[in-house]
Amino acid sequence: MSYRDIVIDACPKNNIEQTLKLARAFAVAFDAKLLVAAYAWPKARFTDALSGNSLSVQIKAQEMQESLDSSRTAFKKVFPDASIDVEWCEGIRDPASALQEHLLAADLLITSESEDNGCVMAEPAALALNSGTPVLRTGGAIASCHFSNVLVLWKDCPQARRALHDALPILERADKVTVVGVGDEINGPRLESVAAHLSRHNVSAGHLHLSRSEYGVGADLICHAHRETADLIVAGAYSRGPIAERVWGGVTRELLRTGGLSWFMAH
Repeated sequence: MSYRDIVIDACPKNNIEQTLKLARAFAVAFDAKLLVAAYAWPKARFTDALSGNSLSVQIKAQEMQESLDSSRTAFKKVFPDASIDVEWCEGIRDPASALQEHLLAADLLITSESEDNGCVMAEPAALALNSGTPVLRTGGAIASCHFSNVLVLWKDCPQARRALHDALPILERADKVTVVGVGDEINGPRLESVAAHLSRHNVSAGHLHLSRSEYGVGADLICHAHRETADLIVAGAYSRGPIAERVWGGVTRELLRTGGLSWFMAH
């Protein structure tokens, strides 16, 4: 398995250049074709501006175009020649729907944790849920496809299995991989069997069963990732369903709102 078609979320935000450098590293490592997609849409709707005057609409459109120009400048800096098979795509429209269209024929989406520059941002876990394409979200200055210490968060559900298999090209390059489960959701023998399964895919993996604390599974896993200085977390997205997670919480919601961590999710 490899990543041959990769979509890059270059929608205007503050660290686009770093995301593009990571994408370039993936293209070289996997001989992949990149589609760099930048879509800008204001947090305030154009229809809100219409209640004022046409000048407000023109100002909003100009602001969105300037944001796209900034992303395009970063793109030209990181990809100055034709040595990488890369395509640029941009537009003034909702990024969630636009990116999802591209993801239907892609192996991976690369995006980043960043402030939004005043534009609407697509939620990366929702993109994984709605497209079926795995998402790698970086939480720091990462410009390499080599993640040294990876945690695979496991529970007995289809989403965890999908994430594990979609992440295999990354896991094969890692120095350390640990299959982790928490509390009554999983038992030690199952974690051991998952680690053994990975070994048959050329991934040397250990396993660890954590006791659940009063803070919940998501918090326990994130605390463990910080203790072990993990640089990537692999997890299934919305195994309880997005509505249930919004009401009762869950690992996906915890990862979405925790800064500084890089994660790989699939549904």
